[in-house]
Amino acid sequence: VTVAGRDCIQGFAHASNHCLVVDSRQESSNADYDRVWRRWLGFCQQAGCLSDPLLTRISANDRELFTRSFLTCYRTAKWTQDGALDGRRHLPVVASTVRKAAGHLATAFRHHLQPSPLHLEGTSQLHPFARSLFRAFENVDRATKRQKAATPKLLRQMFRLAGVGLSPSHDSAFATIAELAIFGYFFAMRSCENTSTPKPGRTKIVCLLGLIFRDDRKRVIPHCHPGLSMAVYITVIFVAQKNQLKMDKRTQRRTPDAILCPVKRAASLVERILRRVSNHSTATTINTVHLQGATLTLTGEFLRDRLRTTCSTYGGKAEFGFDAHEIGTKSIRSGAAMSLFLMNNSSDRIMLLGRWLSKAFLAYIRPQVLEWTNNTSCLLSTSYASV
Repeated sequence: VTVAGRDCIQGFAHASNHCLVVDSRQESSNADYDRVWRRWLGFCQQAGCLSDPLLTRISANDRELFTRSFLTCYRTAKWTQDGALDGRRHLPVVASTVRKAAGHLATAFRHHLQPSPLHLEGTSQLHPFARSLFRAFENVDRATKRQKAATPKLLRQMFRLAGVGLSPSHDSAFATIAELAIFGYFFAMRSCENTSTPKPGRTKIVCLLGLIFRDDRKRVIPHCHPGLSMAVYITVIFVAQKNQLKMDKRTQRRTPDAILCPVKRAASLVERILRRVSNHSTATTINTVHLQGATLTLTGEFLRDRLRTTCSTYGGKAEFGFDAHEIGTKSIRSGAAMSLFLMNNSSDRIMLLGRWLSKAFLAYIRPQVLEWTNNTSCLLSTSYASV
């Protein structure tokens, strides 16, 4: 193969791989990638090396210094839409944002057939300077404020506040969002799995096709069946998730509770859509409502506001153990994990239900679990007595 032929093959492979990567990424990821590259070019222009943005004509030491300077600048600088520097931020961005930007920058270099300036050559291992820089950013970051886990008591009060079952509020957005919260709790749903988000990502909202009802003999019950709310099992199909798993199924059984029951709440959501949304189809998402002549979808922001309103209305911290501002859309998912943990379910079982691929969920529930239980004191006293 001639030199020209080899260059042609490499160029074609580069273009093909670039298209595949771009097509496989979500729109938001492409936007983040493009933003980082624009800022990198803006930084290069400010530093007087726009003619060599891939740093091919400088030494390894200079390349490290240049990259380190960009990441530090990325953390503290303000940028224009075109990627030019535009002053200093009031507060620096958190370390995780800088780390994500570094990942996009490394990808951009590889797309241009150049080694990443952030990794050891020929490997996917971060260079020591990058690891130490990220660690330094994390050390000076403000403490993370994690949302408190929602409790069954809060969800029950949210349901009552919405007046579900009372005409005409039965078809209100308040009633629907309360049922979405309870239904999401039983499946440890992410908020983007049962409500709309400003920027749709990889995760898909559960739709009517993804809800399967069954009787006590595991026979499928159609959505139009008049006794849908009497089903014994409800299976949810998660078409696409943040963890990249597709068509993942989870099943829950009917409970005797009139409010906290996944089957009853799912049936109510489906029946409301069939009754009120005239143009519904199997692709209609479960957060779809028809209000005042318009069909719309309920958002995660609305869910957050209703959770906080419920907390404030029914006593706040004195009643639930947390203030309204301490909960949000992530509280539903972490609430499910905490409930399972308090019932002595193993971490593996919690990971299975909540579709977690690691035990990272413990970071969200650990402080609240320790605050609300005295299990550790019992264990410690037992261990001490045996010595």
